[in-house]
Amino acid sequence: MMLRILSLTISFLLCVGNLYAKEPGLVNEKDISSVEERRILVSIEDEYAKLDDLESKINAREMQLKTLEAEVDKKIAAMQQLRNELVKLLDRKEETEGERIGELSKIYEKMTPQKAALLIKELDDQLAVDLLLGIKKKTAGKILDNLDTGTATELSKAFTEIPVNN
Repeated sequence: MMLRILSLTISFLLCVGNLYAKEPGLVNEKDISSVEERRILVSIEDEYAKLDDLESKINAREMQLKTLEAEVDKKIAAMQQLRNELVKLLDRKEETEGERIGELSKIYEKMTPQKAALLIKELDDQLAVDLLLGIKKKTAGKILDNLDTGTATELSKAFTEIPVNN
């Protein structure tokens, strides 16, 4: 709204100013025919001065905003790059964990079902499920058979759940 009023004021002043002078400096003693006309021309010159000042402030502010915008763009680009690096690190971590769980699954597979069941019972459910998924189905069945009913039921339920990665 303020910008519209400013725009209308500038348009009006330019139109009125162009009627009285084609060059800067509206007040020319030769062309003034009355005191009222002089007062209006002086007022218009004052408004021109104010508009010039306002225009330079707007231009300075615009430059500041462009500078800030460039800084924000740089920071966004840097953050995006960091995000990409973080995603790569997380992918590498998951891959490494998967390899290690695969190796651990082979170790558990070589154990007796009773010993593997004792160890799996103490593990986090997700890790236990991941280990059992890496073991041959027949061996995993024997291990589950050696677990107490509650633990075997929990792990069986966890087998059917599909984990959601964020």
